[in-house]
Amino acid sequence: MRYLILLASTLMTFGIAQAEIYQWTDKNGAVHFTDNQDKIPAGYRNRAKEVDLTPSAEEKEPQANSSNSNVDNSSYGGHDEKWWRNRFQSIRDEIKKIQDNLPAKKERLRELQRVRILFHRMADRFEINDLTTEINKDEEQIKTLQKKLADLDIEASKHAVPLEWRK
Repeated sequence: MRYLILLASTLMTFGIAQAEIYQWTDKNGAVHFTDNQDKIPAGYRNRAKEVDLTPSAEEKEPQANSSNSNVDNSSYGGHDEKWWRNRFQSIRDEIKKIQDNLPAKKERLRELQRVRILFHRMADRFEINDLTTEINKDEEQIKTLQKKLADLDIEASKHAVPLEWRK
């Protein structure tokens, strides 16, 4: 079947699709095609069939539907809608997760700093330093993720990705 489709598309490309095409199967099961009835071996001429190359309604309809329903991914940087949406959403989720935990960490830091002023314990100072470092890393990671999100938005703009996909 794929040989038939290949042959048909090739013939249409060269503008000779109007010619009669004949198909026959030899004793080994190989399918043959020709546009000249004289090239069909004598033993197979009575079994040769003329091939109709005009597309049927079923063949035409899926092509029309596929052009409407499927988006050419190459026009969006080789990625589909799902990829773009997931990419934006994963970065936003990561930013939100860090931002949600940050207030509790900052409140714990303020509490430790008050306790340290009163008691001057060495353990509190280590915990304050560790928590300060962790908060700074979180804030830096948020900036990095925001830059990554902005870069992804620029990339999406270059590939004309619809705004709805970026939400």
